[in-house]
Amino acid sequence: MKPKEFIKNVLIGEMKDIVNKHPYLAFALIAIGIEFLGKCMIIECDHWDFMRKESEKYKPFDKGMELMIKIDNRYFFVNLKDQLRNGFVHTLLPKSEVALSEVKSGDRHFDQKSYKTILVIEILYRDFVRACHMVLDYPFKENDKMNGDFLTISNPYETR
Repeated sequence: MKPKEFIKNVLIGEMKDIVNKHPYLAFALIAIGIEFLGKCMIIECDHWDFMRKESEKYKPFDKGMELMIKIDNRYFFVNLKDQLRNGFVHTLLPKSEVALSEVKSGDRHFDQKSYKTILVIEILYRDFVRACHMVLDYPFKENDKMNGDFLTISNPYETR
């Protein structure tokens, strides 16, 4: 599977099911997905690959946030890296400055409640999908990592 196929099939396709069935987990996966999109867009360095660690110059999450900010500049004012990504990565909880919600609760994306910024999963996912399409539509060079092999998915239950 190439990175673009991964974005279409997993980050957009499978993520939609997770948003609908498991919204709490979807927040964590979207935060990780933003970092992945950032890695896709690090094209300044010829030797950058998906497994390489963050450097001072190339920060994948920040690069992914540039896409989210283009979609809605209010993301600039929410520290999703610290509040959502780092919170979930380290404790499976968001940090104290964000509150997680769903459309059915009646909350509005980016509203404030008790000094917290509300994130509504359906709206966050919609914006994330838009960011995915920005990556899919980018004119990558033929020899870019985006055109190479990324992942092989096999059935773990099949007999070998």
